[in-house]
Amino acid sequence: MNDIATEALNKIFSILAIASIGISLIIILSHLSTKLFSSKSSIINFNKLIHDNAVIFSWAIATLASLGSLFYSEISGFVPCTYCWYERIAMYPLVAILGIGMLRKNKEIWIYGLPFSLIGLIISIYHYQLQIIPDQQSSSCSGEASCSGSWIMEFGFVTMPFMALSTFLLISVLLLIPNVNNPRKNK
Repeated sequence: MNDIATEALNKIFSILAIASIGISLIIILSHLSTKLFSSKSSIINFNKLIHDNAVIFSWAIATLASLGSLFYSEISGFVPCTYCWYERIAMYPLVAILGIGMLRKNKEIWIYGLPFSLIGLIISIYHYQLQIIPDQQSSSCSGEASCSGSWIMEFGFVTMPFMALSTFLLISVLLLIPNVNNPRKNK
Protein backbone atom coordinates (compact mmCIF):
# COMPACT_ATOMS: atom_id res chain seq x y z
CA MET A 1 0.00 0.00 0.00
CA ASN A 2 2.76 2.49 0.94
CA ASP A 3 4.58 1.82 -2.35
CA ILE A 4 1.45 2.49 -4.38
CA ALA A 5 0.65 5.66 -2.41
CA THR A 6 4.27 6.81 -2.64
CA GLU A 7 4.38 6.27 -6.41
CA ALA A 8 1.10 8.13 -6.86
CA LEU A 9 2.27 11.04 -4.69
CA ASN A 10 5.59 11.15 -6.55
CA LYS A 11 3.70 11.81 -9.79
CA ILE A 12 1.22 14.24 -8.22
CA PHE A 13 3.88 16.26 -6.37
CA SER A 14 6.13 16.26 -9.45
CA ILE A 15 3.35 17.68 -11.61
CA LEU A 16 2.56 20.24 -8.91
CA ALA A 17 6.25 21.21 -8.75
CA ILE A 18 6.38 21.85 -12.48
CA ALA A 19 3.06 23.74 -12.28
CA SER A 20 4.46 25.85 -9.42
CA ILE A 21 7.30 27.05 -11.62
CA GLY A 22 4.80 27.92 -14.38
CA ILE A 23 2.45 29.71 -11.97
CA SER A 24 5.37 31.69 -10.55
CA LEU A 25 6.28 32.83 -14.06
CA ILE A 26 2.67 33.74 -14.84
CA ILE A 27 2.39 35.84 -11.68
CA ILE A 28 5.66 37.65 -12.45
CA LEU A 29 4.71 38.27 -16.09
CA SER A 30 1.24 39.43 -15.11
CA HIS A 31 2.69 41.88 -12.63
CA LEU A 32 5.20 43.17 -15.17
CA SER A 33 2.57 43.51 -17.88
CA THR A 34 0.50 45.84 -15.72
CA LYS A 35 3.59 47.93 -15.07
CA LEU A 36 4.77 48.07 -18.69
CA PHE A 37 1.61 48.10 -20.79
CA SER A 38 -1.89 49.37 -20.53
CA SER A 39 -3.39 46.41 -18.81
CA LYS A 40 -6.59 44.61 -19.61
CA SER A 41 -9.22 44.10 -16.98
CA SER A 42 -8.57 40.33 -16.91
CA ILE A 43 -4.92 40.94 -15.95
CA ILE A 44 -5.97 43.47 -13.33
CA ASN A 45 -8.51 40.99 -11.95
CA PHE A 46 -5.88 38.24 -11.86
CA ASN A 47 -3.41 40.50 -10.05
CA LYS A 48 -6.12 41.53 -7.57
CA LEU A 49 -6.96 37.87 -6.93
CA ILE A 50 -3.29 37.13 -6.24
CA HIS A 51 -2.87 40.22 -4.06
CA ASP A 52 -6.01 39.58 -2.01
CA ASN A 53 -5.29 35.87 -1.47
CA ALA A 54 -1.48 35.66 -1.48
CA VAL A 55 -1.26 34.72 2.20
CA ILE A 56 -4.00 32.08 1.92
CA PHE A 57 -2.40 30.56 -1.19
CA SER A 58 1.06 30.62 0.43
CA TRP A 59 -0.25 29.00 3.61
CA ALA A 60 -2.01 26.24 1.63
CA ILE A 61 1.15 25.55 -0.39
CA ALA A 62 3.38 25.49 2.72
CA THR A 63 0.91 23.18 4.50
CA LEU A 64 0.75 20.75 1.57
CA ALA A 65 4.55 20.74 1.28
CA SER A 66 4.95 20.11 5.01
CA LEU A 67 2.43 17.26 4.99
CA GLY A 68 4.14 15.82 1.91
CA SER A 69 7.55 15.88 3.57
CA LEU A 70 6.12 14.17 6.65
CA PHE A 71 4.46 11.52 4.47
CA TYR A 72 7.75 10.77 2.73
CA SER A 73 9.76 10.47 5.94
CA GLU A 74 7.22 8.91 8.29
CA ILE A 75 5.15 6.68 5.99
CA SER A 76 7.37 6.04 2.95
CA GLY A 77 10.47 5.72 5.14
CA PHE A 78 12.66 8.14 3.15
CA VAL A 79 15.43 9.32 5.46
CA PRO A 80 15.89 13.10 5.08
CA CYS A 81 19.42 14.30 4.40
CA THR A 82 20.96 17.34 6.08
CA TYR A 83 19.75 19.78 3.42
CA CYS A 84 16.27 18.23 3.52
CA TRP A 85 16.22 19.11 7.22
CA TYR A 86 17.33 22.66 6.47
CA GLU A 87 14.54 22.96 3.91
CA ARG A 88 12.04 21.66 6.47
CA ILE A 89 13.35 24.15 9.04
CA ALA A 90 12.52 26.89 6.54
CA MET A 91 9.13 25.41 5.48
CA TYR A 92 7.48 24.32 8.72
CA PRO A 93 7.43 27.77 10.38
CA LEU A 94 5.72 29.16 7.27
CA VAL A 95 2.65 27.07 8.10
CA ALA A 96 2.39 28.71 11.53
CA ILE A 97 3.42 32.24 10.48
CA LEU A 98 1.15 32.40 7.44
CA GLY A 99 -1.66 30.58 9.26
CA ILE A 100 -1.64 33.17 12.04
CA GLY A 101 -1.50 35.98 9.48
CA MET A 102 -4.40 34.43 7.59
CA LEU A 103 -6.53 34.03 10.70
CA ARG A 104 -5.80 37.57 11.85
CA LYS A 105 -6.31 38.90 8.30
CA ASN A 106 -2.90 40.53 8.57
CA LYS A 107 -1.74 41.45 5.06
CA GLU A 108 1.67 42.50 6.44
CA ILE A 109 2.55 38.95 7.55
CA TRP A 110 4.41 38.51 4.27
CA ILE A 111 7.27 40.49 5.84
CA TYR A 112 7.79 37.67 8.36
CA GLY A 113 7.22 34.77 5.97
CA LEU A 114 9.35 35.99 3.07
CA PRO A 115 12.75 35.52 4.81
CA PHE A 116 11.95 31.86 5.57
CA SER A 117 10.85 31.31 2.00
CA LEU A 118 13.89 33.00 0.45
CA ILE A 119 16.31 31.13 2.74
CA GLY A 120 14.54 27.86 1.85
CA LEU A 121 14.77 28.77 -1.84
CA ILE A 122 18.52 29.34 -1.63
CA ILE A 123 19.07 26.08 0.27
CA SER A 124 16.95 24.07 -2.15
CA ILE A 125 18.71 25.56 -5.20
CA TYR A 126 22.04 24.51 -3.70
CA HIS A 127 20.67 21.08 -2.76
CA TYR A 128 19.20 20.52 -6.24
CA GLN A 129 22.46 21.40 -7.96
CA LEU A 130 24.22 18.92 -5.64
CA GLN A 131 21.96 16.23 -7.10
CA ILE A 132 22.43 17.39 -10.68
CA ILE A 133 26.24 17.55 -10.29
CA PRO A 134 26.79 14.73 -7.74
CA ASP A 135 30.61 14.65 -7.82
CA GLN A 136 30.85 17.69 -5.54
CA GLN A 137 31.96 17.47 -1.95
CA SER A 138 29.59 18.79 0.68
CA SER A 139 30.86 18.92 4.23
CA SER A 140 27.40 19.12 5.81
CA CYS A 141 26.03 15.87 4.38
CA SER A 142 25.77 12.99 6.80
CA GLY A 143 26.55 9.36 6.10
CA GLU A 144 23.00 8.25 6.92
CA ALA A 145 21.39 10.00 3.92
CA SER A 146 23.29 11.34 0.95
CA CYS A 147 22.56 14.93 -0.07
CA SER A 148 23.47 14.13 -3.66
CA GLY A 149 21.37 10.96 -3.79
CA SER A 150 17.72 11.01 -4.73
CA TRP A 151 14.71 9.10 -3.43
CA ILE A 152 12.64 10.43 -6.31
CA MET A 153 13.44 11.09 -9.97
CA GLU A 154 10.32 11.85 -11.99
CA PHE A 155 10.34 13.02 -15.61
CA GLY A 156 14.13 12.83 -15.58
CA PHE A 157 14.66 15.96 -13.45
CA VAL A 158 12.09 16.29 -10.64
CA THR A 159 13.61 15.34 -7.29
CA MET A 160 12.64 16.28 -3.74
CA PRO A 161 14.93 19.33 -3.74
CA PHE A 162 13.34 20.41 -7.04
CA MET A 163 9.93 20.08 -5.38
CA ALA A 164 11.17 22.19 -2.46
CA LEU A 165 12.72 24.72 -4.85
CA SER A 166 9.48 25.12 -6.80
CA THR A 167 7.47 25.42 -3.60
CA PHE A 168 9.74 28.04 -2.06
CA LEU A 169 9.81 29.91 -5.38
CA LEU A 170 6.02 30.07 -5.62
CA ILE A 171 5.62 31.10 -1.98
CA SER A 172 8.31 33.78 -2.42
CA VAL A 173 6.60 35.11 -5.55
CA LEU A 174 3.20 35.09 -3.85
CA LEU A 175 4.53 36.95 -0.84
CA LEU A 176 6.75 39.41 -2.69
CA ILE A 177 5.15 40.32 -6.03
CA PRO A 178 1.78 41.57 -4.70
CA ASN A 179 3.63 43.77 -2.24
CA VAL A 180 6.20 45.30 -4.62
CA ASN A 181 5.22 48.88 -5.45
CA ASN A 182 1.77 48.30 -4.02
CA PRO A 183 -0.16 51.54 -4.56
CA ARG A 184 -2.28 50.85 -1.45
CA LYS A 185 0.81 51.25 0.74
CA ASN A 186 1.63 54.66 -0.69
CA LYS A 187 -1.64 56.16 0.53
